[in-house]
Amino acid sequence: MNYLQAIAAYILWGVFPLYWKLLPTVNSFEIICHRIVWSLLTLLLFVSLGRQWPQIRSVLQDRKKLALCTVAAFLISINWLVFIWAVQNKYVVETSLGYFINPMLNVVLGVLLFQERLHPVQWIAVFIAGLGVTVMAFQTGKFPFIAMTLAVSFALYGAAKKKTTMPAVAGLGMETAILTPLTLVALTYFSYVSHDSEPRTARTWMLLMLGGPITTLPLVLFAAAAKNVPMAAMGMLQYVAPSLQFIFGVFLFGEEISFGRAYGFALVWLALIIFSGFVITSSRSTESRKVE
Repeated sequence: MNYLQAIAAYILWGVFPLYWKLLPTVNSFEIICHRIVWSLLTLLLFVSLGRQWPQIRSVLQDRKKLALCTVAAFLISINWLVFIWAVQNKYVVETSLGYFINPMLNVVLGVLLFQERLHPVQWIAVFIAGLGVTVMAFQTGKFPFIAMTLAVSFALYGAAKKKTTMPAVAGLGMETAILTPLTLVALTYFSYVSHDSEPRTARTWMLLMLGGPITTLPLVLFAAAAKNVPMAAMGMLQYVAPSLQFIFGVFLFGEEISFGRAYGFALVWLALIIFSGFVITSSRSTESRKVE
């Protein structure tokens, strides 16, 4: 059951581009505002069901944790906005690259911020991934800004979350609550001042409102699975989402893959194979020592 929850979470994250493609006429910034507001309402329900209000109260009483939550809120809003903009503007393949790179950036931040140590094999994987990004930049004539923005913002978001030590659902609830006042102001502007957006149909409103539960559901599934599924398995399963995004970008949305980008992707995938293989081997060795 726990593995099914993890797989379901990553599949839902992987099919997100299909959902946001259903809103081509809505400004990406307006979508993110709706996503925040409706996510907050959904998260309030889950926080209540999970009895996580004490954790939220403890954060409100701790200035350092509250500041970290504010930073995390800023980072996740950037990540969501860039992702939705990229999907609407036919950069789904590049979004997948960002989430392929993200795990290795997490490792680097672990070294820089949490004094974690890397095995030489892991450093080799990080170097090869960096080489892949460099190749793409030179071969295609432009740096993959979308991919790197997604990877860096999500890695920094994870680091901020680790510092707050809050449960995933309660943490995201705090972050969306922090962002909600600004998003309500923005939504008021879109409704009464801006004349850029077209009149909303009932279907569009339904899709915007469902963006909240759709954002929250995979997070709840992930949080439930992470308690019992080994970290090595979770690490491997996380590649389901960007793999689906890559497949959708190439075969469903018809995005072109130049030779330089394909070669760069190949290097990133090689780095992931090395990186994941080492994690799995190390995890099995640790478990066998515990059994002995």
